[in-house]
Amino acid sequence: MPALLALVATVLTSFLPILNKRILRDARPAMVAWIINAASLPILIVGTLLLTQCSITSAGGMLFSCTTHIPHVDGIFVMAVLASVALNWAATLLSTYALAKADASLVSPLFTFNPAFTLLIAWPMLGETPGVRQTIGVGVVLLGAYLLEVEEARTGLLAPLRVLLRRGGTMLAIVASGLWGATTVLEK
Repeated sequence: MPALLALVATVLTSFLPILNKRILRDARPAMVAWIINAASLPILIVGTLLLTQCSITSAGGMLFSCTTHIPHVDGIFVMAVLASVALNWAATLLSTYALAKADASLVSPLFTFNPAFTLLIAWPMLGETPGVRQTIGVGVVLLGAYLLEVEEARTGLLAPLRVLLRRGGTMLAIVASGLWGATTVLEK
């Protein structure tokens, strides 16, 4: 079941850059970024309330119950949440500008660099040493970005990366991905 949910999430997520690119025809990137975040707030609020206050039980014939429980938060939690909010906002804005400057088919694969950045940041910050499978997975993602411009490899081994980094919007996409990778560590 988790694999099916991950597949559905992947498919649904793949539509986001295409929809954003369509909206960018008529609106400025900052407005598109704001709309994306504002539109998701009601869904996030309802989902958060349901996931933190309600549970599904089979005891006593009641299948669904909600209780009020206000969790205790400390200063570190508040600072991490505020930092995560700021980084997510900046990443969304940068990714929208990247989509405005480049083809969605070029920029979208660069948004998948999050695991590479998360791996690099979580290692010193959380003490999470990556395993062989995790490292290979990140390597495959990075290889995929290299292959976006592989036809340039005949002029030099690093030529595909240089071409990729010179294209409009690609650096913004990579920075956005790095910010999203950092928010994963903050949220943990």
